[in-house]
Amino acid sequence: MIEQLEYYSKHSPMTYLPNTPELKTLKEKLPDTVPDIVETVQNTLIHVYWIERYGIKYIEGHSSVLSTRSVADILRQVYQHHPVNLQEKRNLIEKTIGNCRDFTVLGVAFMREKGIPARARCGFATYFSSPEMKLKYIDHWVIEYWNRDNERWVMVDSQIDTFQRETLKLDFNTFDVPHDKFITGGAAWNMCREGKADPDSFGIHEMHGMGFIRGDMIRDLAALAKVPLLPWDCWGTILDKEITGLDLLDKVAEVTQPATMTYKEIMELYQHPRLKVPEIITSWEGMNKPIQVKLSDLTEKMSDG
Repeated sequence: MIEQLEYYSKHSPMTYLPNTPELKTLKEKLPDTVPDIVETVQNTLIHVYWIERYGIKYIEGHSSVLSTRSVADILRQVYQHHPVNLQEKRNLIEKTIGNCRDFTVLGVAFMREKGIPARARCGFATYFSSPEMKLKYIDHWVIEYWNRDNERWVMVDSQIDTFQRETLKLDFNTFDVPHDKFITGGAAWNMCREGKADPDSFGIHEMHGMGFIRGDMIRDLAALAKVPLLPWDCWGTILDKEITGLDLLDKVAEVTQPATMTYKEIMELYQHPRLKVPEIITSWEGMNKPIQVKLSDLTEKMSDG
């Protein structure tokens, strides 16, 4: 356990924050506690799907990090948009547009910066659906951090602020999200394989089904290996048109279960060539034609400590 906690308390190239002048300015007075870190994230980003609900009209060219992978690059764009430290209150228009993945990786980075073991989780939330929707489990990301007081991993939804909580009429603690409210990719896979849920009730927009669940499950495995990519980044078996290799996929579901997973099993399984994130991936940025992306050009070099 000590090795696992040490691993998740340290940065990866995706979350590393170099000591450049602009990032030093942003990081000044970064808080130490999870609730305050979440508040800082919410003071930095505004969710792309919630802009108009907040009463803001979307403006073409507004600062956005929807296609930005590393936290260092996210914060560089934040600085360009509004060059003050993250503790200074931003109004809604001064925030940078992101999505649930961006809220998550930013929170993970800030927690690791403070020595708090944290990791991103990819899966599905039940609390964005409504009775008239066919989709009951909506594609989503949350933070999972080690609560030292209770000695357990706790899921936190860093996207949900007071306004969203009241709008969605949530009846649970978003700083300790129950496992039946956020379903990890592997848990969703098992539910459908066991006939306990309809695969077509998992997804987002017009995308759903076992292929979509497979993608979230493998992205979750990569996130557990500290490579939290974009929701539309694809590689390996995610790109297969047909679902094959069920034994391997069932193994991914097994080792990523929150209650039973072990650091050693995750690291070993992630090395499989059909699962590990390669140097070049395929990305559907903007949901248009796929492009090839070289990750080493887009992640931070951890050269200065």
